[in-house]
Amino acid sequence: MKSNTIFISYNPKQPEEQTLAIRLHSIGAVNGFRMFLPDRFNSDRVLDLETKRRIDESDYFILFSLSDTLSPIVGDEINYAWNRFKKDKSRIIIIHRADKNQAIQFEASKHCTTINYNPFEESMDAVSSKVINVIFHKEAKLQKDKESQKGLVALLTIGLGLLALNELSKE
Repeated sequence: MKSNTIFISYNPKQPEEQTLAIRLHSIGAVNGFRMFLPDRFNSDRVLDLETKRRIDESDYFILFSLSDTLSPIVGDEINYAWNRFKKDKSRIIIIHRADKNQAIQFEASKHCTTINYNPFEESMDAVSSKVINVIFHKEAKLQKDKESQKGLVALLTIGLGLLALNELSKE
């Protein structure tokens, strides 16, 4: 059984997003996923060859966005993933904090599946169902291994929990 390879991105200068991405990277890695983060060592403005290689090796692109805009580098990563994944929006998933009437506004938004989440109004089960529908809708057509997909959903649910914990701890 091949486990999914997941690229988890974050906006530079967003420490909460970076912390969430690093935690998910660690949790996924110890649970059998191949996990990648962007290479931000040399630049947080230019999409470098190492980050492209990591996206090339990935099955999914995931971003938990805590702000209302995306940095240009994340937009470039999404556009690159869009071409890499053969224009398959279900493989580029952005889970966005939907409270305070914020919405992601950027050119790359037409290349991804955006799932809004308000931890104060929605249960994690409701959002997990949205994620499951996105992933399994496409995968059902491809007849891929369902156990591997369930693991991806579990990892994203953990991310939702971390996002909710972050938001609720601010109150």
